[in-house]
Amino acid sequence: MNLREVLAGRAVWGSYLALVVPLALGALDNRLMTPLALPGYVVFTLGSAVGSRLFPTLELWVFWAPFLAGSYAVSVALAAGYRALRKTFVAFKY
Repeated sequence: MNLREVLAGRAVWGSYLALVVPLALGALDNRLMTPLALPGYVVFTLGSAVGSRLFPTLELWVFWAPFLAGSYAVSVALAAGYRALRKTFVAFKY
């Protein structure tokens, strides 16, 4: 396992897109907000709640950048857990 796979592997991008794309589509057009956006919406809501407490004068759109960075961090952690689980079980070894 190399650093490129850990930080930018398929599992990282898959989980990142699963967090970001449904929420971004729902933000563009409310009719596109689906239940798939719930994990991203929870991350965005928690981040904006903390951000609003720390920086009460900022607008809500400012919190998109920390949301994107936080989603990437969550995706790297999920991908690492996925790889550890995959290596643990013999049936999933490649």
